[in-house]
Amino acid sequence: MVSARSPVSGRETAGGTAALRAWSRRHAFSLLSSLGTIARHPLASLMTFGVLAFALALPLALHVTLTNVERLGQQWERLDTLSVFLHPGLETPEVDRLVSRLSAWPQVLAVDPVSPDQGLAELSLQLGLSDAGGLLADNPLPWVLEVTPAPGFQREALLARLHEEDGVSSVVVDLQWLERLDAMAEVLSRLVNLLAVLLALGVAVIIGNTIRLDIQNRSEEIEVMALVGATPAFIRRPFLYTGLWYGLIGGILAWLLVTAALLALDEPFRNLSRTYAETAGLLHPGREVLALVVGGSGLFGLIGSWLVVGQHLRRIDP
Repeated sequence: MVSARSPVSGRETAGGTAALRAWSRRHAFSLLSSLGTIARHPLASLMTFGVLAFALALPLALHVTLTNVERLGQQWERLDTLSVFLHPGLETPEVDRLVSRLSAWPQVLAVDPVSPDQGLAELSLQLGLSDAGGLLADNPLPWVLEVTPAPGFQREALLARLHEEDGVSSVVVDLQWLERLDAMAEVLSRLVNLLAVLLALGVAVIIGNTIRLDIQNRSEEIEVMALVGATPAFIRRPFLYTGLWYGLIGGILAWLLVTAALLALDEPFRNLSRTYAETAGLLHPGREVLALVVGGSGLFGLIGSWLVVGQHLRRIDP
């Protein structure tokens, strides 16, 4: 059995579609007219865009710096070695067996033995002496094993296991510089978050002040529109889109500034990394960061515009 379509429901559907089209046309007109408002004042608009771009570029640049510092810290930590000092008097066969045993551990990436003679030669070179061995009756230096930990393993567990090995006198690892790097990264991370919050509020203030000046220039037009029956939403809409455009374009310009700076620094950074047997370049902000910066600046542009326009409308019709 086929049910007949109700004429009332058909009219309701048509009315809803017409209302949606009218709503879309109003917003599209406001969106495009707000761009025209920005284009009519090119110098003032460019200055506003410049201030917003520099304000947003600062936390973005610090975030990129933090990301690259953390990546370098991870690479340096993987390349860090442990110096395992053996008991004096161990013979070469015993050392070779220990090296073979340690090399088979999954926590160990490589083991490089340094003999007492090699250690004394390196010491002579560091002290600037031609032959330090000639000044000593016996070589007092022990065998030293330079152990490189494998990525992904706990360093503390490896240290404990090395101390339990026969023939091991002590294990020395200098992680102080890595701890300082981690502390600096933590300080920089908190600084990025603090600056992001402060400059986000600054974006809202800058855009709000720009919209306020635009409202003052068009105050008579707004009062006439209110007198002839224009709704607050109709009056507010073009100013909100203007604030949105300021925020979005300012965020895009900030991303372009940081990207241009990274491109300028990429080749010198690669040349520097080659001296440390690395070829990695600088990390650029990803899509998520770009979306956050552009979308966040657009949102705060809307918030600043909303507050300023709302204050003006309450003054007209308290």
